[in-house]
Amino acid sequence: MPMHLSPRQVQIFSLIVEGCGDKEIAQRLGMSARTVDSHLQRLYDRHGLHSRAAIVAKWILEGGVPETATTDLV
Repeated sequence: MPMHLSPRQVQIFSLIVEGCGDKEIAQRLGMSARTVDSHLQRLYDRHGLHSRAAIVAKWILEGGVPETATTDLV
């Protein structure tokens, strides 16, 4: 099942792939680290994953292109 991400989750995910931590992601996107964590938790829950490594591995296995779900804004 392809990863369906909101536009904000795509931004967060892109920064994860660059190696950014929650604080850096939060700073770059103008939000709190807690909000970043909340977005990540939704991703983990939706895809049955438990870590950043698992999210990135899933992304790689699916060809490296998460789909943006325009109707599933978070």
